[in-house]
Amino acid sequence: MQSSPPAQNLESAPAPAEPFNIPSTTLTATSGGNSYTAIYSQTPNNGTTMFDGHAAYSSTVSLTITENGSTIGTEVSTAYYLESPYEPLGLSGTVSGTAYTFLFTSTNPYPSTLTVGSSGPLGSGTFYLSGTNDGIGSLTETYSVASNNASTVLLTTYATGTVNGQSISETINYAVNASGALQLQSVEILVNGTTLNFTNSCSVAAGGAGCWDY
Repeated sequence: MQSSPPAQNLESAPAPAEPFNIPSTTLTATSGGNSYTAIYSQTPNNGTTMFDGHAAYSSTVSLTITENGSTIGTEVSTAYYLESPYEPLGLSGTVSGTAYTFLFTSTNPYPSTLTVGSSGPLGSGTFYLSGTNDGIGSLTETYSVASNNASTVLLTTYATGTVNGQSISETINYAVNASGALQLQSVEILVNGTTLNFTNSCSVAAGGAGCWDY
C-alpha cells in the first residue's frame, strides 16, 4: 500500500486581530542547571482612558518569572491603542524598578496576510520617566513570518532597545492558524543578563505536537 505524501506546511495565514488576547500561559526554560517558569498574559480592558491626549483603549500585559520555584521578577505594563483601525499609542509600566511611559513615534501595521518569508517594521519610540519629558531610552519592534507546520505559520515579534543604559530584548513566537487565531508558542527574554527561551508545552521545540496542531 502506497503511503500518502507528508502534508505541506502552511504557507500563509490571515493576520490575527489586534489587540492580541493571550490568556494566562505558563512557559518553561532551563539554564545552568536551573529551572525557570514564565507566566504571561495579555488582556484587553473594558472602556477607554486618556493617554497622551487620546481617549485610548488599553490592555494589561503581565509577566512573572520564577527560578527554581522562587519569583525573581514581575512586570505589569499597560498598552494603549486606538481601535477601528487598530493603532498602538504607547505603554506605561516599570522596567528594573523604574516607572516609565513609552510613546510610539512611528508605527506600521501587520499586512492583512502573513506569508512565510515576509518581515518588516512594527514601530519605534522613546521611553520617558513617568510624568516627565526626560527620555531614558528607546525601543524598536519588528516582525517576521516563518514556516511552522501543516496547520500554522510562525509569527515572531522582536523588541530591542535600552532603558537607563541597560539593554532590553524580547522575542515572542506565536503560532497562527489558517483562521487567523493565534497561540503563544515561546518567549525569549533577557533575564539578569542571561537570554532564556521559555517554551509552551504545545510547541514542537518543547516536544509537543505543535500549537494549534489539531
